[in-house]
Amino acid sequence: MNFLSMLMTLSFFGGTVVQALETVHVAVGQIVEHPALDTLRTSLKEGLEQQGYVEGKNLKWTYENAQGSPITAVQAIHKLVSGAPNVIVTLSTPMTQAAATATPDIPIVFGAVSDPTAAKLTSHKNVTGLTDFVPVQPQLDLVTAVVPHVKSIGVIFNSGEANSQKQVQEIKALAKKQGIQIVEATVSKSSDVPAATKTLVGRVEAILLPTDNTVISALESIIKIGIHNKIPVFGSDVDIVRRGAVAAYGVDWQVSGIALAKMVTSILKGTPVKDIPIQNPEILSLHVNPKAAEQMGVSIPESLEKKADRVL
Repeated sequence: MNFLSMLMTLSFFGGTVVQALETVHVAVGQIVEHPALDTLRTSLKEGLEQQGYVEGKNLKWTYENAQGSPITAVQAIHKLVSGAPNVIVTLSTPMTQAAATATPDIPIVFGAVSDPTAAKLTSHKNVTGLTDFVPVQPQLDLVTAVVPHVKSIGVIFNSGEANSQKQVQEIKALAKKQGIQIVEATVSKSSDVPAATKTLVGRVEAILLPTDNTVISALESIIKIGIHNKIPVFGSDVDIVRRGAVAAYGVDWQVSGIALAKMVTSILKGTPVKDIPIQNPEILSLHVNPKAAEQMGVSIPESLEKKADRVL
């Protein structure tokens, strides 16, 4: 029996017919806790409430966090799958890859995946979602606007994540055309980030962070090193600006969470996953932090500050 036919169930108590609203089950798997993904998750839940799905009434909500570990991600996904939810929402590439491997049947809606093709997700018929793709050129333009004549930029990323590898390849290709050297610092877990960042000191004039959850979860260590060594930090996750980065051009996570909720709702109401295409974010924002810029030895140009969607 499908969801629509079960929307109103019938129970018989002493011959009396009682109608009850069917409860749907949405399971969420998140790779690691950090403000951007947390905002995405909470906005997803708010969006579901706007669509009429309220936890404790007609929504069962389960949540698993992998604490940044790909191995734990697999275990967490198997736990979610065993609960037979109507939809699984996966926040990050590793979580989505684990879910796509674990089930060919349960609909999967992802968020915070930069390149679903590179992650080999597009071949799965039960997978759709919203990317956090941000074009590279505006990110480089942002760095050069604040650090004119920059010749070397450091990038820190998880070498085991396909999306991060693809982003860095694009950054290197475009930077080369502008005569800018990209210096890589790779990590496999969040605890590696401070040491990796220190390898960039004395070698780069700025740091540009791709949308890499492993790295962003340890952002504060990068900011501290950036301040101490006067190396400005930029990225494609606008939340990092609130946390102390100089500037970022990227996704509005609250808007993306609401958009994810609409995709999930469509599936709950019977739309096949194959009829819901993977989408890129509709809105990208520019955030700048003049105080952080000063701490890192640079300043935000007035023209850039006027264009910013948010000045912290």
